[in-house]
Amino acid sequence: MGEMTNQIVVAGGSLAGHSAVAELIGLVPDADIVWVTGERHRAYSKPALSKEFMQARNEIAELMLPGIECDLDRLRIVSRSCASLDSQAQAVELDDGERVAFDQLLIATGARARMPGILQGVRGVFPLRTLDDAVAIRESLAGKPKVVVIGGGLIGCEIAASMRTLGLEVTLIEQLDSLLDRPFGGAFGSYFLDLHRDNGVKLIMGGKVDRLTVDNGRVAGVELADGSRIGAQLVVVGAGSEPCTQWLDGSGLDVENGVVCDAYLATSRRGIFAAGDVARWTNPVYGIQMRVEHWTNASAQGRAAARNMAAAFSDRQELLKPFADVPYFWSDQYGQKIQMVGWHQGHDHVDLDRSGDAPGPLARFYRDGRLVAAAGINVPRIVMKLRRQIEEEARTLQAA
Repeated sequence: MGEMTNQIVVAGGSLAGHSAVAELIGLVPDADIVWVTGERHRAYSKPALSKEFMQARNEIAELMLPGIECDLDRLRIVSRSCASLDSQAQAVELDDGERVAFDQLLIATGARARMPGILQGVRGVFPLRTLDDAVAIRESLAGKPKVVVIGGGLIGCEIAASMRTLGLEVTLIEQLDSLLDRPFGGAFGSYFLDLHRDNGVKLIMGGKVDRLTVDNGRVAGVELADGSRIGAQLVVVGAGSEPCTQWLDGSGLDVENGVVCDAYLATSRRGIFAAGDVARWTNPVYGIQMRVEHWTNASAQGRAAARNMAAAFSDRQELLKPFADVPYFWSDQYGQKIQMVGWHQGHDHVDLDRSGDAPGPLARFYRDGRLVAAAGINVPRIVMKLRRQIEEEARTLQAA
C-alpha cells in the first residue's frame, strides 16, 4: 500500500463493514483502508439464507453483494479475523499474529449464533448464521431427513417454513408457549401457532431439550426433559445470537451486550467507532441504548458510522450526525408478509386490530401515550406509514 499516511481499519466483512468501506472510499480519499473481513467469502446477503437460498430459489452467486470499486493501492482486503485490540497503541492483532496500526477503527464484527453445549460437536446439527452454515444445511436435505428445529424465533420459524415448503417432516421445539414472542412482543398470540400448524409443522411448546441421541457420531433424535423423544436426521438450532466482542477483552472499550457507543456511534476511545449487530448505541429516537440485529440497520449504520468517521478524520465536528433510526425488519413465511417497525421493548399498551376487513392483524405499541412500534401481517403500506409517523413524532419531541 506504499508509505502510510493515515490508515483506517474496518473490522468485519458483513453488511455493516461492506457499507462502511463503500462509503469511506469516497469520503476519505487521503486515507488507506484495511478491511479485515473475517470471512472466506465476499460480503453476502444474509436474509435469504433461511428462505430463498434454503429453498434453492437462488444460488450463492445471487447472494453476493456488489464489489467495491476503488484504487486497489488504497484498499487492502484481508480474509483473516481480528484476535485482539490494543486501543492505547491503536493497533489490531490478527489471528495470524500480524499487527495492523490504525488512525481510526470501525468495529463491525457482527454476532454469532448461540449454540448450547449439549448441541455442539454432533454431525447433522447446525446453527444458521453464515453462508457456510446454510450450505451445510442445504446439502443435508438431499436425503429428505426428518427435521427438528430448536427455537421459535425468527430463524427457527423461517427455517421451519422453508423445510415445509420443501415437503419435509418438521418438528419445532420452543420453550415458551408462543412463537416469535420476543420480536413481536407477544402481540399476535396464537396467529403464528396456527400458521405453522396449518402448514404441517408439529409444534412442541414449553419443551426443553435435554440431550441428543446419537448414532455413530451423527444425530438420530432429540430427547426432551419430560422424557419424550423425537427422531431426526437433521437438527437446526435457532437459539439466538451473541455479539462478537470476545476479541475486545482487555481492550479498554466499554463492552456490555455489544460495543457501547454514543449517538454518533463513537466508542469510549477516541477514533474507534462501531456499527451493525455488534454496536449498542444510544438511539435519539427513543433516548435509550439498543443493539439491533437487522439487515436494514446494519446497512444504514455502516454508512452513518463512515460519515462520522470522515467528519472526525477531517476534524469537522459540525458534520457529525447522530444515528437516529426507527428499526425495521421483515419475514416471509408461507407467503405471508410479516413486518415490524420501531422498538416495542418497554411498551405499556398495545392496540391490536384483527378485524375481518384487514388482510392481516396489525399491532400498535405505545409507551406513555406515544407510538413506539408497529407490526403487521400482509399490511405493508400501513406498517411503513406508521414507521414514518414514529419518525415524525420523534423529530417533534427532539425539537421541543
